[in-house]
Amino acid sequence: MTELSSVRPVELAGGRCALREWRDDDAEALHALSNDPRVTEWVLDEAPPSLDDIRAAVPAWRREAAGEPRRHYRLAVVTGDRLVGLGTLTVESPAHRRGEIGYVLHPDHWGLGLGTEVARLLLRLGFGAVGLHRIEATTRPDHIASRRVLEKAGLRPEGVSREHLFVRGRWWDSVRYAVLATDR
Repeated sequence: MTELSSVRPVELAGGRCALREWRDDDAEALHALSNDPRVTEWVLDEAPPSLDDIRAAVPAWRREAAGEPRRHYRLAVVTGDRLVGLGTLTVESPAHRRGEIGYVLHPDHWGLGLGTEVARLLLRLGFGAVGLHRIEATTRPDHIASRRVLEKAGLRPEGVSREHLFVRGRWWDSVRYAVLATDR
């Protein structure tokens, strides 16, 4: 079986957005995104991060990206020079060539097809340069927009994991999606 590749730096361009590595000057825009109540409604973190937390995270993500093998691709989503979100690809199992994607966009960019473009760029990275065979994603059952994004990007629903996550004092179900390299 072929070894997975560690890709760095990542610079992927789509029709309307691009994915790239994080820069220090992204911290304030990421803080604003991470603390927008329209975003925090759907993100399962316990509490939004402080600006100091984000300023510490960005260089940590760059150090993590330099590690070998690279297991986490935490990437900035930009339109032109403006940070509008983040996308992630995590290599969950190198032996089984399995990964997981995730994304968060600023609400000003919801409903415009940008989420689908980000998901497709993450899939292109995962199946292409990284060499994964299976890529998964999860979302809440009531997050209809995210479910549409995943399906438009080519992922198929595989079922509901009941009480999959315990966040903010309650259990949350997750709808699990996946796509195989051979599906494309």
